[in-house]
Amino acid sequence: MKKAKSLGILIGSIILIFFLALYFGSTTGYYETSTSNKATLTEDALKKFEKDVQSGKPIIAKNYLEDEKNYNNVASTVGMKLSKTIEKIFNKGMSALFNEIDKAVRG
Repeated sequence: MKKAKSLGILIGSIILIFFLALYFGSTTGYYETSTSNKATLTEDALKKFEKDVQSGKPIIAKNYLEDEKNYNNVASTVGMKLSKTIEKIFNKGMSALFNEIDKAVRG
């Protein structure tokens, strides 16, 4: 019984750590920043663009944007889904808790 309880605490702690890491990664804007960097022209690309405009060459956006490596994999996808599920459950639990506290305070 004691072993099962400590194993449960360990598994719960590991899941909580994964959740917090993924949650803070998504809330700090890491994903949005990396996505917006795709649309940002580098200084060299901007010079190339200006040169092409002056010379009258056809303008194609992908000629000026750098390709970004895709680091998505099964583990990160599962981790994000798990994180969002835990976040929903946590939010519902906290809302219920504060609603009950509100009811108790207001009588």
